[in-house]
Amino acid sequence: MDYPLRLADQLRAHLKSLRKQRGLTQAQLGEKLGIGQVRVAEIEAKPGSVSVDQLLKLLSTLGATLVLRDRSGDPAASARPAAKASRKAPAKGSW
Repeated sequence: MDYPLRLADQLRAHLKSLRKQRGLTQAQLGEKLGIGQVRVAEIEAKPGSVSVDQLLKLLSTLGATLVLRDRSGDPAASARPAAKASRKAPAKGSW
């Protein structure tokens, strides 16, 4: 099933739902990723705080993928304002 997202914060519910659908606790998911339960909780609470690389690893572990869809042919897409990046990226390789 596809879940169109426009903001990182919209990932909150989806990440938690995917984890629960897989029957994993935060601690179990953290173990699979090589991180602690507290970090998994932080990621679920603020998914915009992780790098794209980390997000892709998390999604892959949950059996999900990130899909980019070119909407250049969608007239409604060009009418929407572009989102501004307001956060600094975390240091590379840090969870």
